Amino acid sequence: MESAALLSPMDIHTIRRYVQTKYAPLPDGRRAEIVADAIRRALAQRMPNVPDELKLRMIDQLITRYLVGEKRDIHPEDVLDLIAEIGQGDERLTERLLEPLLEWANERTQRRWSPEQLASRLERHRGPSPLLAAAEPLAGVQLPEELVSGRNGWRGATWAAVRSLAKPAPAIVLASVVALGSATAWIALSGERSASIEESTSAAPPAPAASPAFAPDVGMPKALRYAEIDKQALIAYLNGRDSLLAEAPYFEAIMDTAREYDLHPHLLFAITGQEQGFVPKSAKQAAKIANNPFNVGHSWMEFNTDIANSAGIAARLLVKLGESRPEGYDPFEWFNRTYAEDPLWSVGVRKIFDKLSGLGEESGAIR
Repeated sequence: MESAALLSPMDIHTIRRYVQTKYAPLPDGRRAEIVADAIRRALAQRMPNVPDELKLRMIDQLITRYLVGEKRDIHPEDVLDLIAEIGQGDERLTERLLEPLLEWANERTQRRWSPEQLASRLERHRGPSPLLAAAEPLAGVQLPEELVSGRNGWRGATWAAVRSLAKPAPAIVLASVVALGSATAWIALSGERSASIEESTSAAPPAPAASPAFAPDVGMPKALRYAEIDKQALIAYLNGRDSLLAEAPYFEAIMDTAREYDLHPHLLFAITGQEQGFVPKSAKQAAKIANNPFNVGHSWMEFNTDIANSAGIAARLLVKLGESRPEGYDPFEWFNRTYAEDPLWSVGVRKIFDKLSGLGEESGAIR
């Protein structure tokens, strides 16, 4: 009996429908990027705690082989098979992965594994690694015309990216070219079915390990703790969004809260961007929304307080969640589990945080 699926075509359909509804004003290509990114992140959350580069390459293979090629769910057993293939001729790699893989397998599969049983299972299922193969993995699969031609065509950039998997590929290539090819290929092929997305219960990709010993990555990351920022660049960006938060008392209240709770200011502002689009002045009841742009207490409508109080509540929650983050969990996705019901909340907050963190560099300012 196979274990519960890590990712299924129905999950893909649910993600697709959600993005089409929430991001309806965006161009088709931008929505496809969001869907592809969400698919990869959903699968990454349910993968074993292995090095990032390996995990990214495995995710591409799992999507290509099973979701697209065989049009079926991805199961934990498929991950074990892939690990076995990757370990062909490299026993040291298998040995290094055994401990995190054992913990993951005991959580995700139908049986209880001992180290000896898992090692034996990996040995029995070894075969030629698809990560080292040059053959096209989807030979014979009929793809929609829009995926064969056009700017996101499968036979162009995507085939080149798939063939290059034997080489260390930059994360941006895997996240855009391969994801847009393999993930959107299945999206176009999937039928009109609905299902809920299983909540994440395992680790998302950790920060790159400092050594093969996998240095611990726990608690609030340094990158999300308080740091001095280019305030003028941030204010200019907020003004460009017609944001009420660029003005007093909102801007300084959020900055003071970030300093008090040792949180990066961009993290708090990113949440206001995700929750309320930075509160445009043109929004109906903008003054009330700006009192609680973090939507603490469920929403600004149900809990209308003042900016200092709402920022403090949001900050205390983030600090608590950050301090409790287990090893291997992506911080944004760890916050997402408690802060928001929207499974794509972490995707939006991370992108806004990255955008804000690059403002000083874009303007040429020294931060």
